[in-house]
Amino acid sequence: MKKYFFDKTKTYPLVVEPQNNNSKNNLTDWINAHKSEVESELTNHGAILFRGFDIKDAQDFEDVASSIDKDLKNDYLGTSPRNSRSKYTFSASELPGHYPIMQHCEMSFLSKPPRKLFFYCYVEPKNGGETPICDFRRVLEQMDPKIRSEFQEKGIRTVRNYDGPNQKSLFKLFQLKKWNEMFHTTNHKEVEEKCAEYGIKPQWTGTDKLRLINEQPATKTHPKTGEEVWFNHLSIFHADAAAIEYKKIVEYRKKFNLWLASFLLSAFTFIKKIVAKSENFSMHTTFLDGSEIPKKYVQHIEDLIWANMSIFKWKKGDVLALDNYSTSHGRLPYSGPRDVLVCWAED
Repeated sequence: MKKYFFDKTKTYPLVVEPQNNNSKNNLTDWINAHKSEVESELTNHGAILFRGFDIKDAQDFEDVASSIDKDLKNDYLGTSPRNSRSKYTFSASELPGHYPIMQHCEMSFLSKPPRKLFFYCYVEPKNGGETPICDFRRVLEQMDPKIRSEFQEKGIRTVRNYDGPNQKSLFKLFQLKKWNEMFHTTNHKEVEEKCAEYGIKPQWTGTDKLRLINEQPATKTHPKTGEEVWFNHLSIFHADAAAIEYKKIVEYRKKFNLWLASFLLSAFTFIKKIVAKSENFSMHTTFLDGSEIPKKYVQHIEDLIWANMSIFKWKKGDVLALDNYSTSHGRLPYSGPRDVLVCWAED
């Protein structure tokens, strides 16, 4: 196999390409024959991109992912709307293409987050739609010591609010799904049992609405390397995060339609913070004691994330494996066709 990096200053992802046989079976056979090598490189680099192999569909993708880690799961307690494509494979997100998905480690707010994450490019986007990745070990290492210390001392509290099965959400632009769609049941007891399993505190509010609360440290110790990692959903759940992200995207892409979207999002965020309590936002993040995390802290962390992001264009058939305990992912806006699938493994 041929191995290289897109950027010598960022050793992630490690790109692996075939030299002769590009079949799926050749890739899975090679992975099975080099298990310890693949595991070590995934831990060290945080990401491996398998490129140039003939991965035809969701089942092929699932086979490749399973050859790396057989403990694939399909419980999804995150926020992006997803559609099932095979037993363990889903669309990565059904959010509209103009909306950015900020950097995060998958389901970092759960007591049992996935340890590995896999993406597959089924339809290659022609206009945007990259899935940038970032080493969250670097982000924590480079963080202002005062800010880092405050997060380590205070921890993080995430709040998500979901409407019930019979409620309409016409004017809630960031209401991603209803709680019955997340838990695949309308039974309150079953929801509460699932929440207990994953360390979520459920609160039933209003007319059958559900508030999910997660309390966690801001960092996580990597189980293999012992490194401390920035590990939370601040950059995706905080009320100011999306507007800050869009300004970064405008700087990166320099397109008028993105500038306009950024302006409208900033205005919407400003108004929302005036007219509503943060505990009622669809998503928000505070310190554990409920005190607000300053916008300048979010800006600082976004600056570090963008300074350490690796952005590359998808090619059809690409399979990206991530160490979810160290490496984040997101999505840049796009237009036109794009179909990227996802699956994950956990303990």
